[in-house]
Amino acid sequence: MKTVSNSRRVWLARGLEGSLAGVLVLAGGLKLVDPARFAAEIAGFRLVEGWLAGGLAVYLPWLEVAVAVGLVFGQTRGAARVLAGVLLAGFSLVLASAWLRGLDVRCGCFGGADPGALAAGLGRNTVLLLMLGVATALRRGGADQPD
Repeated sequence: MKTVSNSRRVWLARGLEGSLAGVLVLAGGLKLVDPARFAAEIAGFRLVEGWLAGGLAVYLPWLEVAVAVGLVFGQTRGAARVLAGVLLAGFSLVLASAWLRGLDVRCGCFGGADPGALAAGLGRNTVLLLMLGVATALRRGGADQPD
């Protein structure tokens, strides 16, 4: 029988994971609408060649959606949390790199709906990483039972 404290941990972890999943589905879905635009935004960061930017523009949004789906199912949640952390940390490094190099590029985080500020993207990713960290800590604290 679960204690009230553990029950609260489970619900808080679910809420954080669900919120993160929602952001990832939205971000991935908006990028899927216009992969050519997303490829141009990736190329604007000047970290990969054009053909690789095109490949990332096609597959990265699907990975975001898959990770989001994984966050809501008990059997895949742990792996999805790891992948979400890798994605968010990677995105943050790309944004920080562009910011430090003084590039005038759009974030690309939410497709054409993205306002484009690199600093805002970094701030958003920091909040999302913190949410992920809290959810992971809650799950490790006894809330990682299959739902």
